[in-house]
Amino acid sequence: MSPRGSLTPVVASGTASVVKLLVATLAFVGAYVGIEAPGTPVVPARAAGSGSVQVETVVLSSRSMQETTAQAPAEGTVVVTPGTAGGPCDRPYQARSRVGNPHPDRTVSYGWRLQRWSTTSQSWRTYLSGGSGFTGGSQTVEWQPRVVDNPGWYRVTLSVPGRPSAHSARFRVSC
Repeated sequence: MSPRGSLTPVVASGTASVVKLLVATLAFVGAYVGIEAPGTPVVPARAAGSGSVQVETVVLSSRSMQETTAQAPAEGTVVVTPGTAGGPCDRPYQARSRVGNPHPDRTVSYGWRLQRWSTTSQSWRTYLSGGSGFTGGSQTVEWQPRVVDNPGWYRVTLSVPGRPSAHSARFRVSC
């Protein structure tokens, strides 16, 4: 008996198991999604107290929804809102702005800076920074900086290459 001849039944039974598993998986997915086999009768729901059939049409569609513009700031404007304090001197914030992309087929990068007012140098100094980017049309972008144990005056700056930086109004962090 050749070694090849002894493996044939094992391979055949393994292939049969795979086919059975595939058919069972497709049947389960079809039942979950609501796919019906051809020729399967559809049993409509009957209206309560009447002999008439109640037909309900369901239209499935997928489309991109525009975000709510009531909360989206204008391009070039940075809006900062405080979050819920995490401790006695732990202050989270949410910065939002709108970034336009004149070339939607290319990536636009942007950078955030949380700046703290220095009374010593009388200038804004970077306290935290972050950045990101996206491809596509204009988007509302967000950043969530956190100030811990460092009271003072702050502002958030958004930088997009080739455009002037946008600054938020200054805000006071106190403990």
